[in-house]
Amino acid sequence: MLYLADELFFTGTAVEITPIRSVDRIPVGTGKPGPVALAIQKEYMGIAKGTIPDRHGWLTHVPSEVPAGI
Repeated sequence: MLYLADELFFTGTAVEITPIRSVDRIPVGTGKPGPVALAIQKEYMGIAKGTIPDRHGWLTHVPSEVPAGI
């Protein structure tokens, strides 16, 4: 079934959202990242980097430390 997919992508903490271009050297879809993977990747990275609002509550804000004496 992987050979018939229009697009595929990995997800996880290390890979974030990574499009898969081929399986066993057989191109997936056009062999380029598809619109669904790119849209999810853009949304995820925007939230992770803080460039778009986190409307899902995914982030836990950690205050930065202020060095002593400042």
